[in-house]
Amino acid sequence: MSLVDPELIQLNVEASDWKDAIQKAVKPFVDHHKVTKEYSKRIIEIAEETGPYIVIAPHVALPHASSKDGVLADAIGLTTLKEPVKFGNKDNDPVKYLFTLSSVKPEGHLDQMAELVQLLQKDNFYTQLDQAQSVQQVDSLVNN
Repeated sequence: MSLVDPELIQLNVEASDWKDAIQKAVKPFVDHHKVTKEYSKRIIEIAEETGPYIVIAPHVALPHASSKDGVLADAIGLTTLKEPVKFGNKDNDPVKYLFTLSSVKPEGHLDQMAELVQLLQKDNFYTQLDQAQSVQQVDSLVNN
């Protein structure tokens, strides 16, 4: 199984702010029946309540919510933003890469995150990601 689902990869997405970025990152999950429409609303509500905890590294956010917040299937997607947006995390803003997670098991996202962390620590990963011109190039970068 692929780490990042190719049908959930979006490149150079335009977002007006962090909420818009999350909504756009979650949209393919809704379109492909991985989550319900409520999922992005919950991610935004949680971030408003707890702060920008989903910004986990410089320029990287991991939008996700609980399995009970509308998750229909396990999936990881990737959205790159044309212009980075601020999430309010002074150490890691602005965010350019959103790795959206959905997990049907309550702690399932922890396994997904562990796999993602290995990917994000690869040498030159972000440079290669920025140079990728197509979903196919990103798919081979993240899933090989």
